[in-house]
Amino acid sequence: MISVPPFIPEHPLIEQSEQFDKLAVVGVSARTAGRRLRDSLFVEEPDYEKVLSVLKNHGEKSVVLIATCERFDFILGGAKASDTEYYLSLIASEAKLEFDDIRKQSYAYKGFDALRHVFAVSSSLDSVVVGEPQILGQVKDCHRQSRDLGLTNGFLDDVLNASLVAAKRVRTETTVAQQPITLTSSALQVARGIHGDLGRCKVLLAGGGEMGELLCGEFNSTGIDTLRIIHPRINRSETAVFRLGGRACPWTDLEELTADSDIILSSLGGGEVLFTEELISSSLKKRKRKPIFIIDTTASRDVALEVNALDGAFSYNLNDLENVARQGKVHRETAMMAAWKVLGQEMQSFIRTKVERQAAPTISMLRKHFETLRRQVLSESNGDVDAATRLLINRLLHNPQVVLKETAIEDPEAHMVQEETLCRLFHLDNTDVNVVGSDEVKED
Repeated sequence: MISVPPFIPEHPLIEQSEQFDKLAVVGVSARTAGRRLRDSLFVEEPDYEKVLSVLKNHGEKSVVLIATCERFDFILGGAKASDTEYYLSLIASEAKLEFDDIRKQSYAYKGFDALRHVFAVSSSLDSVVVGEPQILGQVKDCHRQSRDLGLTNGFLDDVLNASLVAAKRVRTETTVAQQPITLTSSALQVARGIHGDLGRCKVLLAGGGEMGELLCGEFNSTGIDTLRIIHPRINRSETAVFRLGGRACPWTDLEELTADSDIILSSLGGGEVLFTEELISSSLKKRKRKPIFIIDTTASRDVALEVNALDGAFSYNLNDLENVARQGKVHRETAMMAAWKVLGQEMQSFIRTKVERQAAPTISMLRKHFETLRRQVLSESNGDVDAATRLLINRLLHNPQVVLKETAIEDPEAHMVQEETLCRLFHLDNTDVNVVGSDEVKED
């Protein structure tokens, strides 16, 4: 397990940015959810439009909901103290669970911790299967829908867009995206060891989870004989067929299809065991003991533990596939470290850009003030360049000199801070500051 490196902004002034203090995340994911919550919230695709409508009617102005089959995150760009309770109550309502049950399985991040979470989600470093490719498109779609409803502001849009830039760097500059490929390679390796030529195999996808579809796509690309897709909701099967090919079958055909399948990809995660010992035992008898390879891709268990004890049944979950690919562990850890390094660089860059923009109005005001003084002294100097420059310097330094002297008397420590600030602003050294402090600036 790779520990998440701490994130420390490069400059102490950045830590004081009020803008980032208002950034927050409230949510739950398949990593934090217990079985009941997974069964109720992550089995079906969330009713995204309904939740967004609730937010719109509530008058929310700065929120993006990232809702997938493994997470339910509210990203807030103008967080208030009461927001955590409100958004957890929305999750409880969607999951049809008690508020206290949700609270124990949730997380809430603020400031730079929230920023890192958003960047990690977009980059698939917080996914159940690190490096899975679907999340990038899902974040884009969720952001677009919230934005189209007027639920985002400029700051939150910038955060989401910056996280997508970071995600693309992670995918192109590191090998983290190869981890799902490693799992699928392991699945193909085991399948060939069991069945030999996959071109003669019939594959069944039961459910519609992301990892199940990823594995299904890989098996499909090997030239399998037949692909059938089954889901309790036939429209979900038909949608998957549109993406993957194959044929959608009614849920009532599950028993028949189990007996007629060489490879089963179970991706429903409904909380109840889908492939029981009895079902697989009966299917093996009908197959005259021809083996069945079953991959359970769910966080909850779709396949009974007892299935592995049956002669001719080979049941694997994602951890089993990871163990098959254990020889690549060091490589994956190196890739994860590289990915977090890229994320850190992108976060520093984004934060610095946002903080620098906060200084723009002040810079504009200074420029306008200096230009006004320049025009005044030009009109008063009658074309005498030397007199004009002296007069301009005196006008520019008059008020700073008064304030510096007053501060030196009233608050010596504050005066030292002012001197340090002047050194940074004008590239002065201590000698320069002492010279400026000793000169009397007078109006000509």
